[in-house]
Amino acid sequence: MHLRKLAGAPATALAIAALAGCGSSGSSSSVTPAAYVKSICTAVTPFEADVVKRSDELNLTTLANAEEGKKAIQGFLSAVSDDTDRALSKLKGAGTPNVSNGKQLADTVVSAFTQLKAAVGHALAQAEALPTSSPEAFKTAATHLGTTVRTSMSGIGSSLDKLKSPELEKAAAKEPACTSLGAA
Repeated sequence: MHLRKLAGAPATALAIAALAGCGSSGSSSSVTPAAYVKSICTAVTPFEADVVKRSDELNLTTLANAEEGKKAIQGFLSAVSDDTDRALSKLKGAGTPNVSNGKQLADTVVSAFTQLKAAVGHALAQAEALPTSSPEAFKTAATHLGTTVRTSMSGIGSSLDKLKSPELEKAAAKEPACTSLGAA
């Protein structure tokens, strides 16, 4: 079982957030659309790249047994949790874009990444309970875990899809830091 299915959803949700020009903020400072999208893209781009890279490197079919698979999934999710923390911290410091509904846009993206953090934490807790008594039991439970994570991530991505800002989209199209989002 290749874990790309497990990780693809977070990366997709994050790319949707950045490409839609939606941002995040814990900071109340008002910033230009260009400054805002640069902050968002420099937070999200490394996150997306790290998640995709880790996912590509995690091929459970090459592992010797279910115990190794369980450890690999736990390690993957733990690393994604750390990546999420770093991205969330940067997103909270991005400020509030000086656009219509800027605070709502910023708050929604911070909320989405907070939900992502919670979903990854929940998945990590579930991974700790993965059975290792047989390869079949592990595969079934790991597949279920992957489905649960994808469902959580698609819900987060859906909430971001509704946000639009022409000013932020225009700024993102001009920002070099945003060009690689979604390409991973």
